[in-house]
Amino acid sequence: MTNPKISYIAAVYNKADVLQETLGFLRDQEGIAHDDAEFIFADDCSSDGSLDLLKSEADKDPRIRVIANAQNTGPAIRFNQAASHARGDYILALDADDMVPRNASRFLLSCAATHNVPLVFGKSRRSETCPDIGEEAEISIVEDPLAFCAKKKIVRMGFLAKRDLWAQAGGADERLFIQDQSLPLRLSHHAPKLAYVHDYIYHLRPADDSNLSANVMQQHHDRFFALLAFLEEGGISKAARKAIIQQLVSTLWKAERDSGRPLAFLSSANLTYLANKLTGHEPSLDYFLKRQEKFLSLEGIRRV
Repeated sequence: MTNPKISYIAAVYNKADVLQETLGFLRDQEGIAHDDAEFIFADDCSSDGSLDLLKSEADKDPRIRVIANAQNTGPAIRFNQAASHARGDYILALDADDMVPRNASRFLLSCAATHNVPLVFGKSRRSETCPDIGEEAEISIVEDPLAFCAKKKIVRMGFLAKRDLWAQAGGADERLFIQDQSLPLRLSHHAPKLAYVHDYIYHLRPADDSNLSANVMQQHHDRFFALLAFLEEGGISKAARKAIIQQLVSTLWKAERDSGRPLAFLSSANLTYLANKLTGHEPSLDYFLKRQEKFLSLEGIRRV
């Protein structure tokens, strides 16, 4: 049996109410032959029947593979786990409760082939509907993917990546609970160039209390360390460094704003944020290293 062209992967935690619809979006992708697709779901110890539902679907469709786990470790590890089982030339990762347009796979694969890029990003939004990508959508080719990803603040799934690129990048940073920030950054860091579609290629269902984004301090924590890793590693372009520092400064300010304590105008986070915004001042790596402890001391944070 030949390998499929595309592997759809998802981390699943208590999404039984929408999994059938998510599977429907993937099975109905136009222009993708039956044997050119596989669907890999890594269950993160769901308690709502998600695993049983997926196993039942797998019994009816051999393209579906389900990975059961006895421990809840978070989406970063589970996405990597799913990717490690992928056999397709390309990987399209999505959250189990989100939607991809019916023509997304065909459009993104064509874009990757036409422009000879291993990574295709695009716009995303929260929506109750999932219209097709416009066939005449503008496409930009980016020569500094990491700078673009950091400046654009790409933090969603639904993008297309070569499986070899995913392996080279090491997938999401497994030291962090959430994959949203680290995965696009790490993939873009290892991509020689990328294509960006100026249309919506991914639709997130309306947020509720079950979304990981409801824990804003977890978001700030994981974003800070995902970004900090690139400053510590070095070897990135001046534009990428600038964009990453801007995000780090903003994350420190937002974490202070959302901490529940009064925001002091003369606080270090506030003054540094203003200086970066108004004058382009870039704090040193040492400045950010000294502020790690604030995030490490946060309560209610899932750490791997």
